[in-house]
Amino acid sequence: MTRNLYRLYLYIVVVALLVFMMVIFGQVLQTLLNFTPLRDSYTAVPSRASVIQSLVLALASWVIAGALGGLHYWLIRRDMHNDPTAGTSAIRSFFLNIPEGIAVILTIFTIGFQIIDSYARNMPGGIVGSLAFAIPTLLLALLLELERRRASTLSGLALTFRRLHLYGVQFFLLIFLIAGWLQNLRPLVDGLLFGGQGLLQDCRSSMGGYCPSYNMVGLLASLLWFTGCWFGYGWLARGDASSRLRLIMHLVSFAGGVGFFVWGLYVAFELLLSPLFHLPVTISMVTGPSASFDFFSTLTLGMLIIGIYHLWLRNAAKFKLIGSDMLASIENAIAAGGYAVSFWWGLGLLLLNLLNTLLPVGNVPDAQAWDSALAFAVVGLVYIPLEVVLARRSATEAAQASEARRVYVLILLAAGILALAIGGATALYAWVTALLGSPITSWQQAAYAGLAAFLVGILLIGIYLTQALRGHLFSGLRKHTPATPAREAVQPLPSSTETVEHILDELLAGQITRDVAAARIHALLNIPSSAKH
Repeated sequence: MTRNLYRLYLYIVVVALLVFMMVIFGQVLQTLLNFTPLRDSYTAVPSRASVIQSLVLALASWVIAGALGGLHYWLIRRDMHNDPTAGTSAIRSFFLNIPEGIAVILTIFTIGFQIIDSYARNMPGGIVGSLAFAIPTLLLALLLELERRRASTLSGLALTFRRLHLYGVQFFLLIFLIAGWLQNLRPLVDGLLFGGQGLLQDCRSSMGGYCPSYNMVGLLASLLWFTGCWFGYGWLARGDASSRLRLIMHLVSFAGGVGFFVWGLYVAFELLLSPLFHLPVTISMVTGPSASFDFFSTLTLGMLIIGIYHLWLRNAAKFKLIGSDMLASIENAIAAGGYAVSFWWGLGLLLLNLLNTLLPVGNVPDAQAWDSALAFAVVGLVYIPLEVVLARRSATEAAQASEARRVYVLILLAAGILALAIGGATALYAWVTALLGSPITSWQQAAYAGLAAFLVGILLIGIYLTQALRGHLFSGLRKHTPATPAREAVQPLPSSTETVEHILDELLAGQITRDVAAARIHALLNIPSSAKH
């Protein structure tokens, strides 16, 4: 305990002093960068006094903090020399991996969204502060990583902190990739295909005369930056051969990719079905700053995420973290689940539109409402063949696929129960309060929405409860009692003191069974047994 407290003190002091020195370095860097063309047009050139003040502050801070930090770092090195386990302790792993992960996240965010993005939007000024923050933060991450590499063999809690760093940063980088991709891919494609000129008039009419200006190189650099950083951190974890956390994070991210892909298909089908409902379709709906049907960005993002995480999951299968057949079944179940959400959501919207049309209580659903609902349902139809494939896998590869199908069916069954309960309660609440003279606001709309959800819940329960029962998916919940092996009748040799009365006494006392008693009596009297075996 004392040794751990001592190490905790050492690492807190060293890391805190290192962060302090990087903050001071950032302030000096910002002052010096303001002498360059990167300075904002409204920022004045630093005066001689401010430069001297900044340099003196940096020198004083570095001398004092450097001396104290160096002393404590020497104590850390001595502790590692005296105790071989110090280099792989959980305390060391926490203070090297967690601050490094935070520094990496902040650096990638600042460079991508504040520096590269400013050039992508032709606004290169005003990046001095971002550079003054990103460079010291990146330097901090590099110093922590170099120190971490001194002892790379970890186990237990120390290894858990390392994995939290790897997969936690990768998760944040995936979020950055999603934001950057959806923000920058469309203007990049517009610029490459149309040169930005063909959409100028539509842009001015839809955005009040203002049209953003983009730099194609900057947009491409932004996409490559976020994609490269995200992929790079996944590559760092390629050799992790025993982490369940890796498997869980990859499967969750794979499911996210399926969600984006399904959403992109929905937007595309909503556009394709628009003429069916006599809705106008123009090029500005697909391209340009005000594009409301930008399906390309979402589709390509979903394809990228699905493809990369599929490769990483296959790599995990090579390390025997999961069987190849089991992985294929899980990916199948995730894809079917994504499409099933689209189908049942669309069916619920269609039922709601139908109720509002047959029993109108306000605005009748317009063509856009029917278009959106039908697009969800049509895209979701893909889940039916995927579910059939999953069922066949479960039948032919029971050991690998049955659990994936069990989870899939039970999740949809649970969704049906929730839809029935919540929808039924909502509809009943709206109707009863109206009957009692205390209606809620727009109670008819609430009642119809609840009724539509209730009907969807009934269908889900009817379909998937039947599948669960037919497939014996609840069999694992039954209490199994081990079968008692049948006792073979023992044919004892009669004892010289054995009597029929003695055998009957043992039978009445419960010491022997009826079959054993009969066998002993037959042996005693030398009578053949009449029992049928």
